[in-house]
Amino acid sequence: QGLGDVVAQLMPVVAASLHTTTKAAAAVATTTATAPSAYDYARTARALIYGCFIHAPIAHTHFNFLEWLTVKVGATGYGMAIFKAFMEQFVYWSWVSNAMYHVSMGAMQGRTLQQVYQKLVAVLWDTQKAQWVFWIPVQLLNFYFIPVRHQLNVVLLTMIVWTTFLSACYPPEPQSE
Repeated sequence: QGLGDVVAQLMPVVAASLHTTTKAAAAVATTTATAPSAYDYARTARALIYGCFIHAPIAHTHFNFLEWLTVKVGATGYGMAIFKAFMEQFVYWSWVSNAMYHVSMGAMQGRTLQQVYQKLVAVLWDTQKAQWVFWIPVQLLNFYFIPVRHQLNVVLLTMIVWTTFLSACYPPEPQSE
C-alpha cells in the first residue's frame, strides 16, 4: 500500500517536469502537479500502516478461506478460477476490502464516524466498479495459471498498481474546521 501511495504522489510531479506538447497533458500536469516539498509523508505512513497491519493479515485469512471453500465445493480447472473470482469479487472480499480501505484511511486521518460514513457512501460504488474492471481479469489468470502457494504473491505485486490508483483517485481531503 505504501509503495502505491508513493507512486501516486510522485507521478504528477514527474509528469509536470516533462516537456508536454499536448494540451491535455499540459492541463493534467498543471492541475495535478505537487511541489516535491509538498510530499505528504503522513499519507504514505497511513498507507503503510493500512497495508502492513490491517490489509495483509486479513487478506491472508481471505486467501486461506477462499482456498478452503474451493476445495470444499470441489471446483477444479476453469471452474475453480471462475468460482474463486466470483466469490472474491461479487460475494464478499471486494466489498470488504474496499470498505475497509476507505474506512481505515478516514479513521487514520482523524475523520469523525459521520465523515467516514459519508465518504464511504460517496465512493464505494465507483471503487467497486473499478475493482471489477481491474481485478477480475487479474484474478482469473492468477487463479488458473498460478499455483496456490504463489497466488497471494501475484496479488501483492499487482496491488502496487491498484493502490496507486486508489491513492491517486481517493487522496485525503483537507480537514474542514
